[in-house]
Amino acid sequence: MQKLLLIPGPTNLSESVRNVMSLPQISHTGEEFYNSFLETLELARYVFGNTKGHQFVFTGTGTTGMETSVYSLLGHGDKALVLTTGYFGKRFVLINKAHKVAVKELEYSPGKHADPEDLRRELAKERYKAVFITHVETSTGVRNPVRELVEECSRADVFSVVDSVCGIGGEQLDFDTLNADVVFTASQKALAAPPGAVLIAVSNRAMEYIESRKDDIESYYMNLARWKPIMSDPKIYLATPATHVILALRQALLELKQEGIQERWKRHERLANAARSSFEAAGLKIVAEKGFRANTVTGIWVSDGSSQSIQNALEEKYGIVVARGIGNDRDRMIRVGHMGILDEKTLADALSKIVSTVTQFTRAGLTQ
Repeated sequence: MQKLLLIPGPTNLSESVRNVMSLPQISHTGEEFYNSFLETLELARYVFGNTKGHQFVFTGTGTTGMETSVYSLLGHGDKALVLTTGYFGKRFVLINKAHKVAVKELEYSPGKHADPEDLRRELAKERYKAVFITHVETSTGVRNPVRELVEECSRADVFSVVDSVCGIGGEQLDFDTLNADVVFTASQKALAAPPGAVLIAVSNRAMEYIESRKDDIESYYMNLARWKPIMSDPKIYLATPATHVILALRQALLELKQEGIQERWKRHERLANAARSSFEAAGLKIVAEKGFRANTVTGIWVSDGSSQSIQNALEEKYGIVVARGIGNDRDRMIRVGHMGILDEKTLADALSKIVSTVTQFTRAGLTQ
């Protein structure tokens, strides 16, 4: 039985993408890969809505995007602010600390969004070099008001870095009009490609700063200044790319473009509405507060200690794979991913099974 991945990534792959992964190995310096890579870059620009800034694609994970943004923009002792709305906001804090950045966080309880007014007040009190924002917090299903948050950063003349690993392709985001300095995603979520590629859009002002830094960027690989010439000429050697991952990403992006980015956003909104309606109709409590719920993943509270049983039952009986919570919420939360190439009929059938299984292990109208 082929399993249905309804985790918050990796997501299911189309047959065409899977077929690309099984092709014979090719040279990373040959014409075939060279041309495919340049096309992948242009497709990435389309998905990001990036016609004005710099576009990067290279081998890595979402965490590579996080570290690359920190290493490229900040040095030891620089001040950074992280808006923490869950596990991956916390990861930004850890990465900044590892790089000896003077980091502060504005932390919100699970399910709550980052408040632009809080950010405005904090930026009025203290001068930061960069603010780190999670677009969609994968650990809770919260979609932060990224446009308003970036506006506060622009108003204060602070670099804004947006983690859209669980957003790009499934949530509306246009890099040109957002006015953020760095936005990154990874290949394995709403883009519906295999894990292994990081995609980063960088503003002109951020790139100019990175290239003019007086202090050394203390990373060989996670260094946007070093990657920039490779994006113009991928025959230049910096590190061996995961060729098949990039080729599969190209195929997934071609399929996304064929669907159309706006249609992709609309489909994800319909999928999310279906998931939320099903859960609420069954009396289940959604983790993210209303008005700030993601179109790519939904977290629901379950009876404490039941998440493992729910996960096992769904996979063993139906071949449906969902995720548990992360960290302190591991045993009392189930997370359902509804993104990528998922169609509405498949999700509707899966939701009925998920709801019936969850209600076997938890009380209707559960409170946190």
